[in-house]
Amino acid sequence: MEEPKPPELHTDEPHTELLTKPRMSLLARLLNVFAVPGEVFAELKRAPAAASNWLVPALLGAVIGVLSALIILSQPAVQQQFRERQNKIVEERAKTKALTPQEQKIMEWLKSPSVLKTLGSAAAVAGSFGNVLWWGCALWFLARILFRVRVPFSKTIEAAGLAMMINVLGGIVALVLIVNLGHAGATASLALLVKDFDAARKGNLFAVTANVFSIWVVGVRSIGLAKLTGVPYLRAAWAVFTFWLLEQSLLILMGAGKLGM
Repeated sequence: MEEPKPPELHTDEPHTELLTKPRMSLLARLLNVFAVPGEVFAELKRAPAAASNWLVPALLGAVIGVLSALIILSQPAVQQQFRERQNKIVEERAKTKALTPQEQKIMEWLKSPSVLKTLGSAAAVAGSFGNVLWWGCALWFLARILFRVRVPFSKTIEAAGLAMMINVLGGIVALVLIVNLGHAGATASLALLVKDFDAARKGNLFAVTANVFSIWVVGVRSIGLAKLTGVPYLRAAWAVFTFWLLEQSLLILMGAGKLGM
């Protein structure tokens, strides 16, 4: 007597589709992070490590930062704002203590447009790569310490790098606004509502922090953390937004502005 055949096993079609679906190209990942970040980070979790996921966005951020420094610091209105700011610092320092000859030379040296452009370009490159590294560490820390999920650092830095593309777009928009409106606070933030923008005022720096792209990139990082750890999005978003708010508050109180955006 012929034995009955065992019932056919039904495969999980969505899971099979994920395994057989072709991987996105690097360009597709860089663009899709704007529209479908969940899909990008879901693929990132199961794909082999790829340094290009963080290296290319960091390089793009550095290029945009350097171009912004060169173009913005070439604007007469912006140069005047920097000179006024430096003169104000000198006046405040002179009220409490006379400047030494060395300090006077440094202040005069910093007034040079070429020096400002060089320092601004160097800061843009360091800031771009530092941003990716910092948020790679932050996402790893939140995953490991807060959610008790072991996520390789290579994955968190890739997620931070891909999210960096939002900052790249934000940098382009900020460049256009600053050039057209003629002041350093002209970004896609509440600073647009500030008439006499002064970077020395902490209230103005908080207004700059309330930036459309800053909030967007934090939301995208939250999606990345949720996908890598498997926790619900709201839990990941609460953790990332809280970390970001604490970070920005600390930097502003220290006078560093948006270094950790």
